[in-house]
Amino acid sequence: MARQRKMDMNELLKATEELLLEKGYEGFHFKALSEKLDVARSTIYEYYSNKDELITDYMRLLMTEVMEKVKAIQTQPSSFQMLKELLTLFMEYSQVYDMIKMRPALNKSKSPTVIKDLNELDSHSQELFKILTIEIENAKKEGSIRQDLSSQLVASIFFNTVLIPNMERVPAKQWSEMIFSLIEHGIAVKK
Repeated sequence: MARQRKMDMNELLKATEELLLEKGYEGFHFKALSEKLDVARSTIYEYYSNKDELITDYMRLLMTEVMEKVKAIQTQPSSFQMLKELLTLFMEYSQVYDMIKMRPALNKSKSPTVIKDLNELDSHSQELFKILTIEIENAKKEGSIRQDLSSQLVASIFFNTVLIPNMERVPAKQWSEMIFSLIEHGIAVKK
């Protein structure tokens, strides 16, 4: 039986992520979370009034962490290198995209907290896409990306690379390097 105890927020958020990735939005509920954490459900309710508030808070905190990492890597010597670092970061945080797929279910919430968190997520997502697009434009000016390619297209390709299944379970850094190489050099053998 679950016990009444204080929880560490990091422990709660980690368990939330694991359950969401394992069971998805529909399979996520406080009963399963309380069992995973070995706490009473009432303990979770001390922190969040419903699952949507917990999920959106988790998503907001995760995206805030991503944005902090983006700001930390913005000291690269070139925009081309920055794009490579961004792709690596996207692979390291690929669970963000799993969370984004849950977004439509959360849009139905009437909770002011959920609405506020979703608005913040939208803002971060737009900012990230803008940073990516600016780096692409700068890489074009550097001469490292073809001028004839739409920056929006290149940004969309970068954004969507995390949706490529990593069936071989290649480590994130190596996986991003492989994908970046494919983007940079294509699939044709150079003759």
